Amino acid sequence: MNFKKLRELRKSKHITLEELGEKTGYSASFLSQIERGLNRPSIEALRKISEALGVPAASLFSNEAVSIQSEQPSGEGYTIVRNNEHFRYNPWEKNATYYETLFNVGISHSNLIISKIFIDSQSSASGKKIAHNLTEINYVLKGTATIELSESDVTLNEGDAIYLEPFTQHNISNNTEDGLILLTLQF
Repeated sequence: MNFKKLRELRKSKHITLEELGEKTGYSASFLSQIERGLNRPSIEALRKISEALGVPAASLFSNEAVSIQSEQPSGEGYTIVRNNEHFRYNPWEKNATYYETLFNVGISHSNLIISKIFIDSQSSASGKKIAHNLTEINYVLKGTATIELSESDVTLNEGDAIYLEPFTQHNISNNTEDGLILLTLQF
């Protein structure tokens, strides 16, 4: 992950590390380590940083444009994001898992992130159980997912879904020889 872009974005908005720290609850030292590539932030840390900077969290994973490109709101209550406008990124770099963000929009005081997750055979999303303060719904579009929870594992087949409350330790694995695709909603 290259977070030099994070420093450029922060400076372009004339925000100091101390000010960003106040907005996120993280120390200026921790934020500086992220910008210099000395510390790898959690998804939750990236969400807080992106919220403080006013950009989609997914935009911090790439050198692409800062926001997902979409057609302008219609004025009739809807916005369209075309197939070729989805944003792809790999937050962990170590494995062949990647995310494709379909929507990342602010709703009231929270964010709604809708993504597809692609996990290669015999691989997992993060390589370890993680928890964050977002509600998460995972729907299996293709393949078989193993959801590793604190006390047990749950198997989901095509068409199955799981609802995870905030701060639930989990990891999504593909223990099969076929690819796995999930639709994920985080809010």
